[in-house]
Amino acid sequence: MEQIKKAVKELLEERKYTPMMVRCLNLILDDKMNSIALKQCLSESGYTLSMIKPEALQVILDYSEIILEDEMLTENEIRIITLLKMFFQIKDGEFYTYGKKDVVDSVLTTQIEKMYADGMINNEEALMKTDLQGLFCLSYDEFLVIVNKVAKLALEKGADINNLDTVILETR
Repeated sequence: MEQIKKAVKELLEERKYTPMMVRCLNLILDDKMNSIALKQCLSESGYTLSMIKPEALQVILDYSEIILEDEMLTENEIRIITLLKMFFQIKDGEFYTYGKKDVVDSVLTTQIEKMYADGMINNEEALMKTDLQGLFCLSYDEFLVIVNKVAKLALEKGADINNLDTVILETR
């Protein structure tokens, strides 16, 4: 629990959120990270979960950008994002449904470009790709579109498709 508190403190220091989101994040700091406390906090202010969902998704994206600066995704960081998704009740497809597709694509493109910089994906990077797909609740096909944009650029620079841990399907 201390690790997620540290992450929330960092987010509150580095990013600007609405007063309602600050109240929601403070629930985590106050050891009230549960759906009952969240719903009560929201209803007391005349909010519903769906009203704050876009900003909740942005909180997760903000945290993702911070933790991925070092190009490593640790088990602890994955756990924190998973807990944030559970707390805000994020479901598959909601990053795209709530208009965060461009931000998700940007974050993932940046990470995959770093992985492909040397023209190959090692085992650790392959596992990280899988984790990234899951963190953003993307289907295989949605994730493959992003990966393939970067893979095609790597191929143009001389990479070997056998070293890129992807499948490129040509569409007509």
